[in-house]
Amino acid sequence: MGIIGKIRKHSWIAVLIVGIAIVAFIIGDLQKNRKQPYFAKMDGEEITYDYFNARVMQREEDYQMRGNSSYSFKESVWQEIVQERLLGKEINALGIDVTDAEVSDMYVGRFIHQNLLQQFTNPQTGQYDRQGISNYVRQIDEMPDTMMAKIQWLRYQEQLRDDRQRTKYFAMVQSGMYMPKAIAEKIAEMSSKQSDVRVAGLSYAQAADVQVDITDADYQKYFESHKKELNRDVFRMDNREQREVAYAVFTAQPSQKDMMDIDQEVGEWWSEMQGMEEGELIDFVNMHGGYDSIYVSSTLFAAPLDTVLKGSHAGSEISPMVVPALLKDDLRRNAYGMYVMGKVLKTEMRPDSVRASVIFIPNNNYNPNIGRTVESADHLKDSAMAMIKSGMPFEEAVRQFSIDTTNGGDLDWRKDGTLVFGDEIVHHGVGEVFEKEIPGKAGHYIVKVTGKTAPSMKYRVALAQKMITPSSDTEKDVRDRANQFASQYTTCQAMIDGAQSENIQMRSALLISMSDSLTGFANTRDAVRWAFNEKTMTGAVSGEVYNSDYSYIVVGLREIYVPNNLTLDQARPLMENRIRIEKLGDQLAAKAEEAMKGKQDITAIAQAMNTTVDTVAGVTFGGYLGRNGMEPKVTSAIAAKKDTGIIGPIKGASGVYVISVDSNSKVENINADNIRQRFESVGMSGLNYLVPVLQNRVKMVDNRLMYM
Repeated sequence: MGIIGKIRKHSWIAVLIVGIAIVAFIIGDLQKNRKQPYFAKMDGEEITYDYFNARVMQREEDYQMRGNSSYSFKESVWQEIVQERLLGKEINALGIDVTDAEVSDMYVGRFIHQNLLQQFTNPQTGQYDRQGISNYVRQIDEMPDTMMAKIQWLRYQEQLRDDRQRTKYFAMVQSGMYMPKAIAEKIAEMSSKQSDVRVAGLSYAQAADVQVDITDADYQKYFESHKKELNRDVFRMDNREQREVAYAVFTAQPSQKDMMDIDQEVGEWWSEMQGMEEGELIDFVNMHGGYDSIYVSSTLFAAPLDTVLKGSHAGSEISPMVVPALLKDDLRRNAYGMYVMGKVLKTEMRPDSVRASVIFIPNNNYNPNIGRTVESADHLKDSAMAMIKSGMPFEEAVRQFSIDTTNGGDLDWRKDGTLVFGDEIVHHGVGEVFEKEIPGKAGHYIVKVTGKTAPSMKYRVALAQKMITPSSDTEKDVRDRANQFASQYTTCQAMIDGAQSENIQMRSALLISMSDSLTGFANTRDAVRWAFNEKTMTGAVSGEVYNSDYSYIVVGLREIYVPNNLTLDQARPLMENRIRIEKLGDQLAAKAEEAMKGKQDITAIAQAMNTTVDTVAGVTFGGYLGRNGMEPKVTSAIAAKKDTGIIGPIKGASGVYVISVDSNSKVENINADNIRQRFESVGMSGLNYLVPVLQNRVKMVDNRLMYM
């Protein structure tokens, strides 16, 4: 009782302690949130996630994706940001600028940008429509700054400016691609000669039975002398950390009971569909994940549905059949196929593609910023139709009445069914003009039909589809088996050995931190994130089983490859064949040297080498060595030899060779300047590696793994 009394007497101390603990917890939590890692840094400059996300949303808007972009799309946006920063740094350092006058020159001057040439070239004359784009720019300038069309045009102008800056920068880099005159002249000298030769060769492939012992000392020696080459072969120009994973795959397949249940449901559907009217049938099809088509060719559909449709008529029933996918080019193919069933609603002879020019007259219902009432749009439409009927050329009417004068209103060729006024085009002749109200009473289209391809039979069909998939019970059994397998092993190698003994499918993949998924399995980004988690150690097995469609995947981390820090064991698989070829080449070269002793006749040398002689005429520098293919070291040695006689042994790419140069002759003189230009143009392909090289020069801290 005394202790309790003391606690009551000093209860304010307990309250204070608890209060301090709560405050400390809150402060700690705030600090934790404040210290949340940044998205990325380049040379100390932070790139926030908000900035990156805004760029993604901007690109989604440009491509009208509306938030549905894929992970790979977001990665492409990231690479765009990296390239902008890297090249921007170089461009600013060099003082490369593009003035407003240069930007204007790209759409109304002498140096028109290629994109604008494509968009504003008159299809009838083949001439760039400067007047058309001038009118377009004038209309844009008169728009409010908040109007989307103006925002997009100003953004496009900045893209033109950036593109021209980069063009200037790349031109400067290209001008640095240079071959010294002396080297070009030496190549020209060697290339102006051809030789008739006889070849005695010992092929590496045919010497597979030759014993070559590779010791640890051989691996160590090769590794020490080829570190840079080996690192380059693993990391290429990317120079990003890579992680090798091994993964066991458990795939659920429909059981016999699953198939019986699916067949029963399909039968019930088909019975229910019999005798349905068109509207009722379309409603049913749409309720069951079906396909209510526009007019399409039978060739659009996957076999055997394409054959069934061909030659059918309106009202023909399509009884249940199994197809791999509904459409031939459908990328979302179901692994086990699907049932389709339905009816041909209509048939019609229609063109595959149509072409039209359009006058676009929207009103406030289309966009409140347009500033045109319904009545004024109607009046403008009537005026345009009257002027066209009185003889005004349609192209002139586009310039005078349309809000969009791009390409003179020409829409180019479009697939049948892709335009809101497509049916009207099909039912009007080439050269005819008609009007069409924009849906929602949002204005008018005035359309001139300018082209149609030859008509062919098209079908409008209503098809219900039932995917063939494993049942939830079947999937659960497979998932349980995968979980049981995962719980058995604590190391990656043990998992690999266990999968082999149990005859379980194993795969492997080499990943970077921003890989979209495991090779062959979509929606497995979480497995990549686990592999690159800083707490995941080499040899670990993930405690989580990853799901991709009907597969369950157990992943282990096999190896971590750090740029410029490749270990001997990691490089061993790369080195084995190279060391073998090197040592085999030494053995075959020694055999050839022994065969050459005291001999100057290639036939005698070949006999001693236990090989045959090939005769090859017209060997040139950089050319082929007959059936031996490209052997640069050998053809270079032949070109460099000024007289005739025996040369060798030469260790080539595919074997060891002894060559008898029997005769030399001149070919046409090779121009050294042409050689320089050719080599320099080949060198320009190296511009593809410019961004990775620049990226390797900056300090990059990449925390995207925590956000994506």
